[in-house]
Amino acid sequence: MFSRLFLLLACGWFAHLAPAQTLVPRLILEEDFQDNHRNWPTGLINNAEYKVRRGEYVAKARGNENNTSVALLFIPELEKSQNFIIEAELSTTSAGCLAWGSGSRDNMRLFGTMSEHRFAVCGWRGGKFFSTNGDNAYSAAVGRQTSWHTMRIECRGPQVQYFVNGTRVWEQQLTRMLGHGLGLETNLGAEASLRHLRVWLLEPEPEPVAAPVTPEPKPTPVASSEATDAAAALATPLRAGQRLALRNVFFVQGKPELLGTSKPELARLAKALNDQPALRIRLEGHTDNQGPEEKNQLLSEQRAQAIQAFLVKYGVAATRLETTGYGSSRPVAANDTETNRRRNRRVEFVILD
Repeated sequence: MFSRLFLLLACGWFAHLAPAQTLVPRLILEEDFQDNHRNWPTGLINNAEYKVRRGEYVAKARGNENNTSVALLFIPELEKSQNFIIEAELSTTSAGCLAWGSGSRDNMRLFGTMSEHRFAVCGWRGGKFFSTNGDNAYSAAVGRQTSWHTMRIECRGPQVQYFVNGTRVWEQQLTRMLGHGLGLETNLGAEASLRHLRVWLLEPEPEPVAAPVTPEPKPTPVASSEATDAAAALATPLRAGQRLALRNVFFVQGKPELLGTSKPELARLAKALNDQPALRIRLEGHTDNQGPEEKNQLLSEQRAQAIQAFLVKYGVAATRLETTGYGSSRPVAANDTETNRRRNRRVEFVILD
């Protein structure tokens, strides 16, 4: 009996000593409300009128009754996760909230701004209403009531933290995920609006993938300016002067949007930079010669900036990252075949120091 008790205590002690698993964000929803292709609820819901207009999701309450109206969009990815981040800009004339959870009063959460320059975390839990209103200590975070405020919810297991304009204003413990919807609430005759909505899942950091070992064939001659493949180099300490090509980073055709298949290589690059915090790099975007040069120039700059944004989300300081674009002006192969054009469509990075 004593041996079993000792074993249980020992297991608990070693579990306590085990390092916490690193979670990294993966963007699953980016909504700027330019249209309603995701079918956000519109029309009259309870006592408020909802619509999508000019890059905003807007709710206008009818009458001045304290009768909450909420419209939610179901986010299926949240159903299986207890770790996520929700961020959106919110504006309201007097009372409006970013809503998350369920549409019922069993498990609804509201996070918004109120009159008198205060924030509010409120909602329903098991059919009972609860409310936490910020005091004057947070007035600097909330600012003027009529302006836009960045509302951010970070949920890691049972711990939920709330941020207004980058300042943490509240935290609480939850025992379970409270529904899988996300949307907007208003009441008291107010108009409330959301814009620039983003949702990230927090997932375990991918394990480093060793570069496959293959027999070295006789090298094919390429232009002398072509950079070394980054895949193997990221497994070793980086050094000033290196120029490396991110060959396993892919974008939506003709756009600066990263594809999900790019995540492993970019996560390895972020880890390498975080392991060597003194290094600075310059990200350089390149395109082939298809299409107008002005468009190619802009696209090359935007793709380098997209990788910069990814690395910043993974903890790399923005001050360590420079970006530039060269359009189609620096090819490493002739643009005569699709294979060669694919080689020219690339992002490279240079270790500055």
